[in-house]
Amino acid sequence: MAKRKKLSQVEIEAAINGIRKKYNDYMVEFIKTSKARNLFEDRYIDALRARIDLDRFICDEMLLVEQLIADEKEKRQREADKRDTRHKKNQKSKSSQESVVDKIYNANRERIRKYVAVGLEDDDVYEIDKLFGAVKELEKNYWSGMEGVFRKLYTSRYSGPRRDLEHRLFELTMEGSEGYPPALLKLRTILDRYPREYSALQRESQRCMMDIAFLLHSLHEELNKIKDDENLNHAERQTVEISLNFVHTVIEDFRLTDINSSKIKGVKK
Repeated sequence: MAKRKKLSQVEIEAAINGIRKKYNDYMVEFIKTSKARNLFEDRYIDALRARIDLDRFICDEMLLVEQLIADEKEKRQREADKRDTRHKKNQKSKSSQESVVDKIYNANRERIRKYVAVGLEDDDVYEIDKLFGAVKELEKNYWSGMEGVFRKLYTSRYSGPRRDLEHRLFELTMEGSEGYPPALLKLRTILDRYPREYSALQRESQRCMMDIAFLLHSLHEELNKIKDDENLNHAERQTVEISLNFVHTVIEDFRLTDINSSKIKGVKK
């Protein structure tokens, strides 16, 4: 049998880089630290110093990193099989009727389906997508009328709630160069990360929801104050009533009734 030809220096370097790439892929796919790759680099330096046969070294190292990857894949498959088994058991234990939780979940989604989303297009933030769409609708269809009424009652831009409400509303609705309002940029960044950080996503989603809830409650409070003001004519009172009804509906549809800055300690309007 013919003796196997030894690897050239170019082939050795290509093989070493190939092993490094496998370690990098291993770290990314299975969310591992650089420990295994660093140990490989240490063994490689030792092999160079000892002037051992790099052909054999490369073969052994390739088998090692491939075994690490295979072990992780097998572990992942076992976990998936366990989840699948648990899921099947849960399915068997469920009655044919829809659970109460499912009914509530579907009812909540159905209630907000009517709002046009702003384009996040991700089921993990479906409610936030629709909530920003509702605020966009508020700004587009109702704010002009509300702003006119506020301007009449508070002649100075710096008196009354108009300036603060306008600033908060536009911060949530005006699109920047990225195509999203500034308030959504951090959430969009989290959605684009891989792997997805669900704890960070939940925190940022809650922050976005609170910002909108506080604004809606502020609007609701201010509109309630002026709805019967004697300085308003019939058309202006109707504008206030229609706007108030829309704000109230959004609060109800997205279950924001209790997310009010006046009810949450330490939060300023």
